[in-house]
Amino acid sequence: MKEALMVLEAGLHERRVAGTGSNSVSSRSHGFFCVEVKKRRRNRMPGPWGGSALTVVDLAGSERARDAKTAGATLQEAGKINESLMYLGQCLQMQSDIGNSIKSHSHHRNPQKAIMIVTADPVGDFNATSQILRYSALAREVTVPRIPSVTSTIMAQSTASHYFSPGRGGGRTPTDSERETMEIAALEIARMSEEIDGLRSELKEEQDRRLESEAHLESLRDRIVEIEMDVREEVFSEMEKQMETEMRRWKASFASEQERQEEHVDRKLEILTKTIDLGDDDKENAGCDGGFTGDLEDENERLRREVESLRRELQGRSPSLA
Repeated sequence: MKEALMVLEAGLHERRVAGTGSNSVSSRSHGFFCVEVKKRRRNRMPGPWGGSALTVVDLAGSERARDAKTAGATLQEAGKINESLMYLGQCLQMQSDIGNSIKSHSHHRNPQKAIMIVTADPVGDFNATSQILRYSALAREVTVPRIPSVTSTIMAQSTASHYFSPGRGGGRTPTDSERETMEIAALEIARMSEEIDGLRSELKEEQDRRLESEAHLESLRDRIVEIEMDVREEVFSEMEKQMETEMRRWKASFASEQERQEEHVDRKLEILTKTIDLGDDDKENAGCDGGFTGDLEDENERLRREVESLRRELQGRSPSLA
């Protein structure tokens, strides 16, 4: 009893409580307390172990965020609690449907008694109360097949080996209860072997899927490399086309600018030639005085130097344009 109380105290220590708008000491944990009692007869011939189990479950209550006024981590915790209670309702519904579909196999029902205690507020929230009553109604219809525990199976096997040991007279015939115990143990071993085989097949399938996923990932990586190379080549060719277009446009613009400069130089030369011709005509006129003639000669000399400079500049540009 002392050890049981210590276990209960440890569970209470791990239990979480938080204050909400609905309850100042609202439980934030589901509590499970299992009591298993084993017994066997006291005589010279030790028989198989028997026993019963009592499991007390304290579920954390469902709360509406609007009424509880929770926020932050407490609100997330309340969401998880409500989600777990929703899953409980789904499990109860499935168990109820299974129990209704195999009512003819009533001899496999669990003889242990299951009780669901409902605390409903007659003047509380209608939705919460109806949800609680719906869960309790589903729990009344649930029937669970009895499965022998591993502990009882092992104890039964040890008892059977004790009965049929060579020192106790090997010619003893097992009783019906012993045969039933051995059959239960054999069924449990077969069930566990079948479960192990199923797990092995699932593991093999998972390994195959993993290898397939790795191969698919490798093919995707190769495809990514191919796409990257195609994109690089496409971008490179596009850049080459743009550079060629820009080069042609620049050459055309340069040629046009050169033509305009040549036309400008030609116009200047034409104007200069006309000016020189006019100066020569003025020299021939006898009526012109000497001072004006000297000015014209200086102007003609300046214009000739400018023409020579322009010609040299034009000749210097011509080879680069070729």
